[in-house]
Amino acid sequence: MRNQKLLVAPGSLLLTILALASAAYAADPPSITGAVDMKAAGEDTLFRKEIYLYEPAGRRDPFKSLVQKKGEGSGVTDVSSLDASNLTLTGIIWGPSGRLALVNDTQGVGYIIKPGDQVIGGRVFAITDSSVVFEQGDPGNTVKFVVPLTESKSKGSKKR
Repeated sequence: MRNQKLLVAPGSLLLTILALASAAYAADPPSITGAVDMKAAGEDTLFRKEIYLYEPAGRRDPFKSLVQKKGEGSGVTDVSSLDASNLTLTGIIWGPSGRLALVNDTQGVGYIIKPGDQVIGGRVFAITDSSVVFEQGDPGNTVKFVVPLTESKSKGSKKR
């Protein structure tokens, strides 16, 4: 075996190296840090799905009006700003939980009051079948006055 030479083509040597490298790569692929999970990305990276979340804690209701009216139609009544001497009694409602009085102020705005409600200078002392009794003054020196139920002047009302 004298002078035997191994003849290898230069291209075949390159192919052999590539084959060995690909076999090693398939056995242990390198790890990639920061890989994107396609399920978390929404499978389609061209049109990503955006998820919005509203946290209402400590924020106002976005559907509630910014302007609050007191009185008629708003559901908010502040009877503490009423002056008892300027009220007209238009109705009385009673049931198992007690009596409520329907009163109007000088501007025609309606309010619902109950015994114990505070008004300017006093409070609602009692509600009877046909009147409201207000108590005004300082402790020990109070004055009680009665506001009677007003008759309705509409054409459709009849006394029975």
